Amino acid sequence: MKKVLYGTTALLAAGMFASAAEAATPLKLTVGGYLNAFMGYTNLSEKDALVSVNKFALGTDGEIAFTAETKLDNGIKVGAVAEVVVGTFTDEQSWLDDVYAYAESKYGKVELGATDNVAKKLHNGAPSASVLDTAKIVNWLGLEEVSVDLGSTTIDLDGNARKVSYFSPKFYGFQVGASYIPGADAVDAFEIARNGAREPSTVVRGFADFTNAYVVSAAYEGKFSGVTVGADVAYGNFKPEGAKRAEQYSFGADVGFSGFTIGAGYTFADANAHGVKNDRALELGVGYENGPYAVSANYFVSKDGKEDGVKQGKFQKYEVAGKYKLGAGVDAFATFAYLDMDKEARVNDVDKVWTIVTGLALSF
Repeated sequence: MKKVLYGTTALLAAGMFASAAEAATPLKLTVGGYLNAFMGYTNLSEKDALVSVNKFALGTDGEIAFTAETKLDNGIKVGAVAEVVVGTFTDEQSWLDDVYAYAESKYGKVELGATDNVAKKLHNGAPSASVLDTAKIVNWLGLEEVSVDLGSTTIDLDGNARKVSYFSPKFYGFQVGASYIPGADAVDAFEIARNGAREPSTVVRGFADFTNAYVVSAAYEGKFSGVTVGADVAYGNFKPEGAKRAEQYSFGADVGFSGFTIGAGYTFADANAHGVKNDRALELGVGYENGPYAVSANYFVSKDGKEDGVKQGKFQKYEVAGKYKLGAGVDAFATFAYLDMDKEARVNDVDKVWTIVTGLALSF
């Protein structure tokens, strides 16, 4: 896998220098991003949480993205992306998230740096009108210690660890991709959205939770008589320090028609360790969008496999969400989420909790 990615990168580099590779114009810098400002109520009690709880609270979640891009005389696009997370759920209010460079031509696209792997970028799944994903809802409720291994239905154990990725051109709706990660400090799936690049890739093997990994993905998107279809399948292979290689598989699909979208995602992870069963996660959802309105309802469940016959954690989330476009880049939104954790997964005595969150989603 590493040789294939290196070879693809070399081919793109050769194409860049085969003809005049000077940029017609200097890199053009653009600034974008988003900010979600919201307030919410939860039924979480001090008795269950065992800590001081404010049932009504305010939150922000945002990111500023700097993108610089130019087009060389030979037609290749070259650029860089740097994203700064702001207004987070944690005490550390800002840090660098994605930081990578890319080159794109008719032969495909190569990304080099700290960003998501190809499986996550090509993944399909349950539609959602909520601006807060599972990880952010968990963090909003202060339940980061939820004990389950998989926080989504895609392969994201490497988070934003530094990597090299290749995306092929689309051919009749089909596309493939591959990522190679030389090593990373992996974090719990629920904490990836919070921690981002604060758990960076490292070449110091003694500090790596896995010494190397690769991820491959194949995806399809098409449209037939007004019906849109998206699907993907992916495989990840991770080499933990001092252990056998762990594997993860993911699948996703969605179908859209007349404003409706129905989608599902599924993943399972095999630690290849004696007495350890597969971890699994599933999501199902339906969404509807008409003009400025969008609504959705979905279900997510993550269950750790047994270890030496001992039951592990199970986490479930039921969610209903809606948003309304007030203007260009301005949405009003509301999300209701109900979380159910069994005794192996729960934090303190919190087993069932619900929250309703509403606010403004701004993109620029």
